[in-house]
Amino acid sequence: MVKVDLLTRTLRDAAAFVPHWDEIDDLRRSLGLSGDVLLNPLHFLAATDGTRRSCSVACWRSGRLVGVLYATEHCVKGVGTGYAIGGDYSGRGLLLCSPADEQEVLTACMERIFADGVHSLHLRLLPQDRARFELPGMKLKFLDAVIPGDRLLLKPTFQEFLGSLGRHTRRNVRACTRKTQALGIQFVPSLTREEYESAVARLNAETDFPADPLRLARDERLLTLHGGGQRFGLRDAAGRLIAVLCGFSLGERFHLLTQLNDLGFERLSLSLVLRGAAIAHLIETGHTELQFMGGSSLSFGRFCQPENYRSIFVDRDSGLAATVKRLCSAWVRLTAGPETPVPETLAFLCSGYLESSRLSDRTALRPAAMVLRQRSAA
Repeated sequence: MVKVDLLTRTLRDAAAFVPHWDEIDDLRRSLGLSGDVLLNPLHFLAATDGTRRSCSVACWRSGRLVGVLYATEHCVKGVGTGYAIGGDYSGRGLLLCSPADEQEVLTACMERIFADGVHSLHLRLLPQDRARFELPGMKLKFLDAVIPGDRLLLKPTFQEFLGSLGRHTRRNVRACTRKTQALGIQFVPSLTREEYESAVARLNAETDFPADPLRLARDERLLTLHGGGQRFGLRDAAGRLIAVLCGFSLGERFHLLTQLNDLGFERLSLSLVLRGAAIAHLIETGHTELQFMGGSSLSFGRFCQPENYRSIFVDRDSGLAATVKRLCSAWVRLTAGPETPVPETLAFLCSGYLESSRLSDRTALRPAAMVLRQRSAA
C-alpha cells in the first residue's frame, strides 16, 4: 500500500480548473508534455457534455502541484450515476505527473474520487510504474497488455511512407486507390463544415453502426477549439461525398477524430483509400505524425509504435451498488457462454465484477491482439 501525503481537490468544471490554469500549464511544460493535447484542460473540458461530467482531481505536495488525473462521471439527466472513467481508448490523457510520483498521485486521486461518491472507476493508462497496489474497501482488477499504440510516424514523402508499411498493406493502398480513381472518385482535401455535416448526416443514416450523435457533437467542439480543424473526403463521379474524416493539427501532428464511409462501396475499401490520400496530403503540408484519437485503425495500427497499456477496474466491495454488480455478473456467468457477447449496458452495470476475460472486451486488449497478429503477418 502506497503512503499518500498529498492535498487533493476535485475539479468538476471549467470554473474549478481556472484558478489552477497556470499551475497545470507549468507542470505540463516541466514534464515536456505541452504537445500532448489530451493533457490540455481546455481540450478535456471541450470533450465533456451533459452525459460526461468532470470528476478530475488535482494533487499538491507542500503547496506545489504535482499531479492531475482527468476523469469523467457518467450522468443521466445531469445526475451522476457513480460510474466514472479516465483516459482514452489507447490509455492517453489520464495522468499528468512525473513517473516518480505516478503511483502516489494515482492512489490519492482514486481515494478522492471515491470519497466524492463514485463507486465504480475504470482507468486506462500507459503506466510508467507497473507495480500493483491495493485500496482498502475496494475491489481492483488490473489488465495489462502491449497494444499497437495510436501514433503513426510519417515520412518526408508519401512513397517513402508506403515503403515503411508491410508489403500487403502497401499493395492494398495502391490497388484500391487505382480502382477508385478509375471510377472517377477523387480526394477532396478541404471540405466546408456544411459539406461535411451534410455527408455525415447521410452516411450515418445509412449505416448499421451509426456514429454516436454525442461523439459527432464533441468532434465539432474540438474542431472549433483547435482553429476549425480539417475535413477531408472522397467524392464520386456524380459529385456525392462517399467517405469523410475530420481532425485537427497541432504543430506537425494531425489528430484524426472520426471517419465515416458509404457501405455501398465496401468492396473498394474506402477507409483505406481516404486515409492513404489524407496521409499523402498531410505529408505534403509538412506533417510528420498522425495520431488516431481513441484508438488506431486495423489497416495502419500495426505500424504504430507499441505501448504498454493498463486498464484498472476499481469498485467498492460493499454497499447497494456492489450487490447489484455481483448479481449482474453472476447472471452473466450463468446465462452467457464464453463466446456470447455481453450487452454493453449490462457490462457497464457489472463494471469490474465481470470476469477478466470479458472485461478485456471493454478495453483495447482484444482489438490489440488482432492488430498485433496482423503486424506479425505483414
